[in-house]
Amino acid sequence: MAANNMYRVGDYVYVDQGPAVPFGVRRIDELQKSATGNVEMEVMIYLRRLDLSKDVLPMADENLKEFWDEMSKKYPAQVHERELFLSKTTETISATQIRGKCSVGLLHKAESLFSYIKQEDTFFYTLVYDRTNESLFEDRGEIKIGSSYQADVPTEMIRPEDDTRRFEDLEDLVWSPDHNLGDKVIDQFLVIARSVGTFARAVDEASTLKQPSLHMSAAAASRDITLFHAMELLHNCKYDFSRASLKLVENGSPKLSCDQMEDWTTAEAGLFEEAMEKYGKGFNEIWTDFLPWKTVKNIVEYYYMWKTTDRYVQQKRVKAVESEHKLKQVYVPDYAKLGDGAVPAAAAAGAVCLCCRTNTSQAWYEMPGAELAGLPQCKICQVCWLAYRKYSAMTPGGMNKDFGLLTKFPGVPKGGKKATTLFLMPTLLAKVARKLPKSKVIWMKRVGKKPFRLLDQEAIRAACCKLVADKPPAKLKQLLAKKKPKTYISLAKVTINCGYNDPAHPAWLVPMAKDKLPQPAKEAFPKRAPQPATPVKNGVSQNRIKMASAARVNGGKGTKNAPEEIFFKPTKVLVANRNALTNKIIKKLARRPTKAFN
Repeated sequence: MAANNMYRVGDYVYVDQGPAVPFGVRRIDELQKSATGNVEMEVMIYLRRLDLSKDVLPMADENLKEFWDEMSKKYPAQVHERELFLSKTTETISATQIRGKCSVGLLHKAESLFSYIKQEDTFFYTLVYDRTNESLFEDRGEIKIGSSYQADVPTEMIRPEDDTRRFEDLEDLVWSPDHNLGDKVIDQFLVIARSVGTFARAVDEASTLKQPSLHMSAAAASRDITLFHAMELLHNCKYDFSRASLKLVENGSPKLSCDQMEDWTTAEAGLFEEAMEKYGKGFNEIWTDFLPWKTVKNIVEYYYMWKTTDRYVQQKRVKAVESEHKLKQVYVPDYAKLGDGAVPAAAAAGAVCLCCRTNTSQAWYEMPGAELAGLPQCKICQVCWLAYRKYSAMTPGGMNKDFGLLTKFPGVPKGGKKATTLFLMPTLLAKVARKLPKSKVIWMKRVGKKPFRLLDQEAIRAACCKLVADKPPAKLKQLLAKKKPKTYISLAKVTINCGYNDPAHPAWLVPMAKDKLPQPAKEAFPKRAPQPATPVKNGVSQNRIKMASAARVNGGKGTKNAPEEIFFKPTKVLVANRNALTNKIIKKLARRPTKAFN
């Protein structure tokens, strides 16, 4: 299977939306298998300029101004052909609609627009299009790269006397190690704070509904928010233990410190989990569409606390099980019906491509939008047609056959590829293992007869190390040297070496003629004598089956009145005998109809 035909989650693909309209650009988000066994894909939709409302096009042009360079300014039409807009809406398509792979990237200032023009099947996007409100906005996933986002580092160090900044305005001190309290006393104060927090949850009506048991209240009071507030209270009281302890029960009520995990209701937690399924970690989208009464800071804080709960672990396990059953990749063969929508050959006689001015093509197509422009009967070649379907625009005179669009499009026959010779080179361990003597670890003769059997690699490695441990380098080189193939001398040379150099052939070595060989008195397996032909009897056969067969073989020219089909009609006696017999006997007789019975 070709790598270009394997499609995985995250791949960008062309999608066929009709035989005469441009391809759609999509990103595969999920591979699914329907109940009928067909492969379906959930894809993210990317839109072209022609799919957008005319009211938002000036905003798209204004956003693209800062990305133009000298080379891309020469090809403005081609730049707009490669521009896409993320819609953040999905659809489900069939795998049979796939027409090849492409590449889509988020454009940033460090890149050149011309780099997208000179590469085939490459697109870029910078904005997201909201179909509901018909508006454009920037994608939050943009990486800030470029000189505009770099910090200006001073070349010289600032002297302390020249630094006029007030540190109180820059940051807030929340804890200082310079105090007279020991670590043991601080730990005792934290225990008191947790105890007060447990009691506060027991007397609070809203908390008793969320934590109905004492264990749950104690666990909630042991969260980080209680410790943070306790240490902040200790710092604000100038590390006075007695004063800070009284602050825990100020105004006659215990101090209750709650984080986002406790403040959120069950309905808000359900909305958050639903939003996480849809947007992932897109906190701005979650805040806008699901939880507008919360702040983004509250949502982010709740997210990191939610990740420590059992609910998150359970959802992660469920998703892991679901992902195991989902398709990881799918094979989609090349689309071979490239002639869809082509004009008949008779109507394309003498046609010239309006874009590249060629007069030779495998198929011809009507120029899209030619009739509206007042140019009827305009034809384009197959290369320009495929470029139109990919990039949704035509540049008259700008298409070049050297782009190789036709050769890279799936389904077009390509030239054969030379086969690559495969060599299996043995490793150093394998070379040394071949020199091992016969043992329980390895026996080369037995391994050669059964190469599919698994061997203990660790034992073989230990035996090889033992073999070469005490050998000098010269011996090792001789051990691993490739032996020359053994040559065998002929039998004639052997006789000459033995002293017999007579070239004459003795009579007993000359083979005797076949007819002069002695014949045995009795032949063990004699040949059968040919049997005389059986004389044909005159007259008509009385066998009705043979008569019908002869008539069919001879094409109906045989015996007259030979029946084409034979029916056996039972007599009255046979019917009476059947009725008298039991079903068991009838079945037994039916299995052996040739056996006679009384």
